[in-house]
Amino acid sequence: MFRNYFKIALRHLRRHKILTAINICGLAVGMACCILIVLYVRDELSFDRFHRQAANIYRLTKTESNNANGTMNHDPAIQFPVGPALKKEVAGIKDAVRIYIPGTTLFTYGEKKILELYNGYADASFFQMFSYPLLEGNPATVLKDPYTVVLSASAAKRYFGDQSPVGKVLKIANAYASTVTGVMKDMPSNTDLRMDIIQSFPTLLDRNPSWDKLWYMFTNNVTYVQLADGTDSRKLEPALKEFVQQHIGSVLQKYDVQFSLQLQPLSHVHLRPNGDEGEIDNTVSIKIYIAIAAFIILIACINFMNLTTARANERAREVGLRKTLGAERKSLILQFLSESFLITFFSLITALILVMAFMPVFNQMTGKELRLFASGDSFVYGGLLILATVVGLLAGSYPALYLSGLMPVKVLKGRLMTAGAKSFIRRGLVVFQFATAVVLIIATVVVYTQLRFWQQKSLGFDKEHLVSVYLDGLDGLSQMNLFKAAVQDLPGVRQSSLNDFSVGVGIQRACPVAREGASDKEAFVTSTIAGDEALLKTTGIKLIAGRDFNPAMATDSTDAFIINKAAAKRLGWTDPIGKRIEWRPGNFVKHGTIIGVTEDFNFRSLHYQVDPVIYQVRPQDAEILTVRLARGNHLAQLAGIEKIWNKLAPDNPFNFSFVENDLQKQYASEQTMGRIFGLFAGLAVFIACMGLLGLSMLIARQRTREIGIRKVLGASVVHVSALLSGDFLKQVLGGIVIGVPVAWYCMEQWLHRFAFRIHLYWWMFALTALIVLLIALFTVSIQSIKAALMNPVKSLRTE
Repeated sequence: MFRNYFKIALRHLRRHKILTAINICGLAVGMACCILIVLYVRDELSFDRFHRQAANIYRLTKTESNNANGTMNHDPAIQFPVGPALKKEVAGIKDAVRIYIPGTTLFTYGEKKILELYNGYADASFFQMFSYPLLEGNPATVLKDPYTVVLSASAAKRYFGDQSPVGKVLKIANAYASTVTGVMKDMPSNTDLRMDIIQSFPTLLDRNPSWDKLWYMFTNNVTYVQLADGTDSRKLEPALKEFVQQHIGSVLQKYDVQFSLQLQPLSHVHLRPNGDEGEIDNTVSIKIYIAIAAFIILIACINFMNLTTARANERAREVGLRKTLGAERKSLILQFLSESFLITFFSLITALILVMAFMPVFNQMTGKELRLFASGDSFVYGGLLILATVVGLLAGSYPALYLSGLMPVKVLKGRLMTAGAKSFIRRGLVVFQFATAVVLIIATVVVYTQLRFWQQKSLGFDKEHLVSVYLDGLDGLSQMNLFKAAVQDLPGVRQSSLNDFSVGVGIQRACPVAREGASDKEAFVTSTIAGDEALLKTTGIKLIAGRDFNPAMATDSTDAFIINKAAAKRLGWTDPIGKRIEWRPGNFVKHGTIIGVTEDFNFRSLHYQVDPVIYQVRPQDAEILTVRLARGNHLAQLAGIEKIWNKLAPDNPFNFSFVENDLQKQYASEQTMGRIFGLFAGLAVFIACMGLLGLSMLIARQRTREIGIRKVLGASVVHVSALLSGDFLKQVLGGIVIGVPVAWYCMEQWLHRFAFRIHLYWWMFALTALIVLLIALFTVSIQSIKAALMNPVKSLRTE
């Protein structure tokens, strides 16, 4: 029986090749979009879920607020002693692992010298808590002793080729050596703990013995805890509160700071990198992508429904005859569903071909390593089966129920007038299609406009031709000054400055600052820049009051500060020049006079407001030489700087970055969103217009006699074209009217998260409306003009 259904369906599809092609093309593109989005979302949701103990692993995050200034910060930087103390003192915490990320570090073996970005330190139980397989070594002991290191398989190959690295010695940062005790399998791409080289935490503490006793020092240290089986993380909140009060309560009271620790589930870390209460929440993006996939597949299904029901007049006689001959409604429903599933099958095959063809491009757009098929991946195979079934039922159910319900008496007497462009349901579906397309296009325009705003906004300094040269490998201030002097003499260098300010990345240090003689409770945390006197000249940060540091004035290095406008406002001074403040980094206090005030400058992402900043002369703390290059060949200019570097630090590779590139990296998430929106907005319009084209073909065919009569009576081609196109354009306008306010609301909510944002301008909506109207008009006009140009004699004969 089912075989006959599919035979009849196949025969019918062959007879109507153009409409069949339109249906298959629309469904294939929609299904391809859905598959790509689902693969992307699945990858985003899979981060670090593969660990055996994932359900019991939590990352510690902190919330810190200053009652004096009302600021609140959320981040995962945790003091070094917290992890071991929690494991010892809080019942329910089975284990704790600290992971310290130092940034780019030089590793040397023989003649091989490589700057490794993905490296870190971890506690001894790292490989017992996390499920990263070891190829060589004992998980319980590889990181137990000082000066031991574990390499990934690819890192081992970089340094030792095909030889076993266990027992061999790596030199690190030209400062010490560590023995390789293990080799781990390369970490998967869906982990936030990616490291190619892991040193033992005892190595770090042996080189910095005081760090394990500093309860008030926040660095790049992240702490994970594993709870005992059956432990409810929420029930540990009182214990964490008591723990904080016991160990750092006195300091919190001194500075009037509220501080708390939270347990963030491991599965939340990737999408909420600052913690569950932090400012960044990428789960919103995931929900948006899922909605896009659902709407695009729905648009494709609507095309099938509309094209099938629009042919009701043509298929009515078939239904009437079959019912008259005894066919039951059930058999007719199965017949029409057979056509739907056959088209869905061909669409799925086409969609898979499209996905495989465009997967490399999609991976490049999103920075992923997605694959369609993997060995034993039941999710993909099961998902494709579900997708085909859902699409087949969704696309075919309404036409099947509608066509099978036609009354044979009315059909055979020619009284069926329900088909055609006046169908209320079909109009509503077309309106929905274009409303969805409008929302996606407006979202794309807004995202790209916001990105352009970030790129073009004045940051308070001149980012062009600015380069950060990292000074790891230079021995002390004297060698740094020697390097700076040699670089400054190069013809391609306009200005340079020694400092610890990673322009384009952020300020690494923050300390309390207060008016001179003020109580600790009046102090507020201020980002701190240490450098030489040339920083403002090099970066182009503008002074709005007072003066810059002067190398000829000895007191500038001991008794002077420059602050930004936000710091002046926080101190409560409209004219702070000459006022005295205290910088309180720890066990000592530095007094000084404010000699200058700068314009506020964005030293971190434009997602955030500008915080108070204090700048002082302390070149001995410098980690970077910020260099402003002259216009010209930057690669040649950098080659000159590298030549000087190689003379002073031959054992360390030359390491630099362009500030503009560093700034771009801060908006990677929004750039990916913009590319995804742009791609799928275009495809949504394409699918909707494919449906319009098919509908216009059917309506023109059904109105062939009317068109012929109108032309015989003198109607012009323009008049006939307008007659056929007008009804469709009304539906497109309806989609625009509905889509615009929905898009405005959604994008207003998205922009609300950013400290520096654009406004939603009328032209964004007008431009989208114009684009959609023109595309729809062009699509409908193709068939309308063709029908209007047809010979009326031939048109009348067809009837």
